[in-house]
Amino acid sequence: MIHIFIFYGALLPSSIFAVWRGGTPEKIIGAILMCAAASTSMIPFTDGVTFTYVNWPALYIDLALLLVLTAVAARADRYWPGWLAGLQLLTIGVHAVRAYDPHIVPIAYARIAGEISYPMLVILIIGTFRHHRRTLVTGPEAAWSRFHW
Repeated sequence: MIHIFIFYGALLPSSIFAVWRGGTPEKIIGAILMCAAASTSMIPFTDGVTFTYVNWPALYIDLALLLVLTAVAARADRYWPGWLAGLQLLTIGVHAVRAYDPHIVPIAYARIAGEISYPMLVILIIGTFRHHRRTLVTGPEAAWSRFHW
């Protein structure tokens, strides 16, 4: 249970910083990471059962998060949202490995799927910090790519 408080202790300031100092992509990603974490926290947890099989509700939340991160990465005028989408794809891969091999130790499945979130927070903080620093030096910058589909 303490790991959940530690994660929220890292997520909340990261998302607040992104919404406070970031551009539109940073704000969207900061907010969507909070929504995904809150949604994941609402999934019922049964000790000894939840991670024995594929955690389908978590997989659906992770897929929705992947879609949003990919959409932001495709349109944002920044490169770092692509890294977040890639890490989220790795999380989807963890679910796929669990579906393929049910003999994986449940705690390994749970921890690996959850621990990928920490590098995502670091990337969000760095991306927001760099955006904020650039706007102080050069003024406002474009949030979205000028490339149109």
